Amino acid sequence: MLIAAGRNALLTSGKAGFTHIGALLDISTPTQAAGARQAVTWQAAGTPAAGQAGNNGAISIPIAAGETVVATALWDASTAGNRLSLDPIGSTVKGVGSVVSAASDTIQSNGHGLTTDDRVFFAAVMGEALPAGVLGTVIYFVLASGLTADAFKVSTTSGGAALDITGLGEVQFYKTVPNVFASAGNLTIATNALLLDVNGL
Repeated sequence: MLIAAGRNALLTSGKAGFTHIGALLDISTPTQAAGARQAVTWQAAGTPAAGQAGNNGAISIPIAAGETVVATALWDASTAGNRLSLDPIGSTVKGVGSVVSAASDTIQSNGHGLTTDDRVFFAAVMGEALPAGVLGTVIYFVLASGLTADAFKVSTTSGGAALDITGLGEVQFYKTVPNVFASAGNLTIATNALLLDVNGL
């Protein structure tokens, strides 16, 4: 496990690769919003906290009228290049959950903080596959059915049938808040709202 100095050293050497951010209209392809990616400059490693580097100044991503932004992503180039992340917008809720019974289609996560109709997407826990039935390319709705402080179910539609989870395993989940742009505008990311965080290493 890296100590704070090691985490900051990792950030110092690696953060330069994350050069641009763009807005996504879906996460399945993913499809990028019409507005150009914006350059990202980073704070010194350890700012705002040990093991973190936040964006140095607000970033405004232009969004066209009629677009709905569901997430953001970091790239290593202003066009083309490699997508390096998939990040929620409008929320800091994220966590790790476990499917302990495929028969119940329920994800267990103590104090998850989600409510009915919250939108979430999933990613694999490091070194593991997603449980069978869960896709990392879909933004799901949290269902009222089966929702407790420590467990939740999801569906592809609001109030729809629970996702049929057919295998056991762990997931990382991220709450995102789709942002509908009725008219052209900007998705603004405040200083230090975008974080490279290596504290889990």
